[in-house]
Amino acid sequence: MAVVERHIQDESLAEYLEPHFGYPSRTRPCVNDVGSCEYLDNVYWMHDVSMLYSYIMWGVILGILAVWTTLRLINPSRRASVPKAELEAQATAYPRSAYYRAWRSVVATKQRYLLPEAFTSIFGRVTRIQILILAIMLGYLLVFSLVAIVYKTYITPVKGTNLFNTRTGMAGFSDRIGILAYALTPLSVLLSSRESMLSVLTGISYQHFNFLHRWVGRIIFVQSFLHTLAWTIVEGKLYQPQPSVYQTFIAEPYIIWGCFAMLFITFLYVFSLRRVIQWTGYEFFKKSHYVVASLYIGACWGHWDKLYFWMLASLIVVLLDLGLRILGVGLNHIGYTKSGSIGFTPAPATLRTFGTGPDTAIRIDFSHPSPSWKAGQHYYLCFPGLSIWQSHPFTPSSLPSAAGSTPHHTYIIRALSGETSRLATLAREVEGGTTPVILTGPYGAPLTTGTPNLLAVAGGTGISFALPLVIEAGGSEAHKAGLVQLVWIVRRARDLAWVKEELGVLRAKAAEGRVEVRVFVTREAGPVEGEAEEDEVEVVEESKEVEVEKEVAVIDMDNENPENTEASLDVSALAEESRGFSVTYLGGTHPDLSTVVEDYIERSPASGGRIQVMASGPAGIGSALRSAVAKCNDGKKVGRGEEKSDVGLYWDDRFL
Repeated sequence: MAVVERHIQDESLAEYLEPHFGYPSRTRPCVNDVGSCEYLDNVYWMHDVSMLYSYIMWGVILGILAVWTTLRLINPSRRASVPKAELEAQATAYPRSAYYRAWRSVVATKQRYLLPEAFTSIFGRVTRIQILILAIMLGYLLVFSLVAIVYKTYITPVKGTNLFNTRTGMAGFSDRIGILAYALTPLSVLLSSRESMLSVLTGISYQHFNFLHRWVGRIIFVQSFLHTLAWTIVEGKLYQPQPSVYQTFIAEPYIIWGCFAMLFITFLYVFSLRRVIQWTGYEFFKKSHYVVASLYIGACWGHWDKLYFWMLASLIVVLLDLGLRILGVGLNHIGYTKSGSIGFTPAPATLRTFGTGPDTAIRIDFSHPSPSWKAGQHYYLCFPGLSIWQSHPFTPSSLPSAAGSTPHHTYIIRALSGETSRLATLAREVEGGTTPVILTGPYGAPLTTGTPNLLAVAGGTGISFALPLVIEAGGSEAHKAGLVQLVWIVRRARDLAWVKEELGVLRAKAAEGRVEVRVFVTREAGPVEGEAEEDEVEVVEESKEVEVEKEVAVIDMDNENPENTEASLDVSALAEESRGFSVTYLGGTHPDLSTVVEDYIERSPASGGRIQVMASGPAGIGSALRSAVAKCNDGKKVGRGEEKSDVGLYWDDRFL
C-alpha cells in the first residue's frame, strides 16, 4: 500500500500536487469526506512544523558551537592584564583588568557548582555540567515532541464497508519523534568521532563527548521505539479492516527497512550497556558498534528516503572519521624501509614488566618517526603479535623530541584482564627482544595550563599523563612565577622503578627548586618493612574469580638471594627523600586529596595566579578531586582579585 493511499489520497483525481519537503506531495483539492480532509490538513501541517523544529534544533546546536568558539577567542589572558615588568618581578598578585576578574569569577562559580558529580548510580562518574546539558537536551526534545500536535480524534468511514477508521494525533506525534530521531543521528555520530570536529571548535578532547554520545543514542532508541509502537497501533488497530490493513502495511519495503532499523538500534542499545560490555568484551562492543551503526544508517535511509540528507550527513562523518584514522596510520608508518624502498614499517618496541599478579605493570619503549604530540595527548597502539584487530589508547610518558630527531615513545601500562594481560605475557616471552607496534594518533586536544601554578595528580599508571606535563612545566620559564608540584599515588615503593630515569630528571629539577614531587605509597607502612596483605579476588577475562596471592611488601634483608638485596637497595634509592622530593607511606590507606589540594593552594605563590589541577588515574581519584577542587572555588573572591580561589581541574579519562 503506497504512502499516498494510506493518507487516503488519489493522485488521479488531483488537479495539482502541493509539495511538502520530506513527505509525499499533497493532492489538491481534497475529494474525501470532511473529517478525512481535515485530518489530512492536520497531518501535513504537523509534518511541516516537525521539519521546522528539526532545523531549529540544529540551529541551536550550531549557535552554541559558534558562541563557544567565539568565547574561546575572546578568553582574556592574565598576562595581558598585568604589566609585564610586574609579572616578571612577581610584584603583584592581582590582575588589574576588571574584564579578566569578571570572566574568571564566572568560571570559578561554574566550577564550584557544576564540577562535582551527581546521580552517579544512574549516570556514572560525570560532572553536574554534563548532566545539566543532558537535562536541557531532554527538556527541549520533550517540549518540541508534544507541542504543535493536533490532539483531536476523527471517526471516518471506510469506503464500501460499514467500518470506520479512527484517526488521531498519534500519527503526527509518531512522525515528529521519527524526524527528531533522524535529525539527532548526525549529532550522535559527531559526538562519537575520534577525529572530532567538535574538538576543533570547542577545544574539548573527543573522549569527553562520550557521555553525551551514549545518552543521545539512548534518546534515539526511545524515539525509534515510540515511533514504531505508535504506527503499529495506528495500522494494526485504528485503521480498518483488520487484519488486511496491517498485513499490507507490514509487507511494504519501506516498513521492512524500518523494522531492520529498529532491530539495529536495539542491538546498539543493548550491547552498549556496561554490564553487557563486561560479558562480551570491549573489542566486540567497539567493532560491532561501528558495523551495526553503519547498517542502522543505511536502514534508516531505506525506511524513509525523503529524509536521506540526515543519513547522508551521518555517513559522511563516519567515512571521514574512518578515512582520517587510516591516513593517520599511514603517516605514522609508511616511509622508507631499511632496504631503501617505500613500505609499511611498524615500530620495534621493547617491553619490560614490573611486579607480578595484579601489581604487574608494563613499560613500552620505542623510537619511531611519527607526527609530534603534545604533553597529555595519547595514541592508539596495536600489537600485531597479539591481534591486528585490537588497538587501545595509551598516553606517552615521554615528551616529543626536538625537531630533526626521531621521537622516543614511552608508555606505562597496568596489566589488567584482556589485551593488557596478554601483553604482559608477551613482554615476558620477548624479554630482551622487540615486538612490532602500530600506532595511530596523536589524539586529544593539546593541553595548556594557562597559569604558572600547576598541580599534577597521578594514580598508578596515570603517571604517563602527569609526568610529561610536570617535566615540561619544570623547564618552562612561564612557570617560574608559580609552583609546579607532582603528586603520585602508588601501591608500593618499587612502583617508582617504572619511570626511574624520568624521576632522576625530576629530582634534578626539584633540587633547583623548579618542581616538587610528593609520592604516597598506599600499601606499605615504611621504607622497608610492610604488612603482609590478605589474598584478594581478581576478576579475569573469562569472568571467573580466582584467588591471587598478593605479594608481601616485606623484603627480607637476611635473604642471601642477591636479586632480593639488589631490588631492596634499588627501591631504597628510588624512594630516598631529598630537596623537593618526599615519600609518604600510608600503610593501607589513601591520601586525603582534599587536604593535598588545600595544602598546595596555601603554599602556591599568589603571583602565580590561578590554580590548575591536572590528573589521571583510577576513577575514585577523579571523583575525590572534583569534589575537592569545587570547594576551593569562590567566584566572589576571584572578582575581588584573589586568584587562588580560581581552581581548574582537567581529568584525563578516555572511558567516560
